[in-house]
Amino acid sequence: MKSKAQRTFSSLVRMPYQDAIAVTLHVHDFHLEMAHKEQQDKEFHIRQASRLKSWLTEMKDYIQDKEWKTKKE
Repeated sequence: MKSKAQRTFSSLVRMPYQDAIAVTLHVHDFHLEMAHKEQQDKEFHIRQASRLKSWLTEMKDYIQDKEWKTKKE
């Protein structure tokens, strides 16, 4: 059984997004695992993992930008 990831850094900007990001990371990992286990659906699972990674990357950029703007105020 996988343990919950420990959050070592949090901010008021990040807090509302942390649970959604944790779930998305879990689903991303699930799709990679399924791509390995189910060769007939490998491309589907890789495509889904890629979409989730794009979302995570965009969220990271969004959050960091929002944090930067908050610090300037």
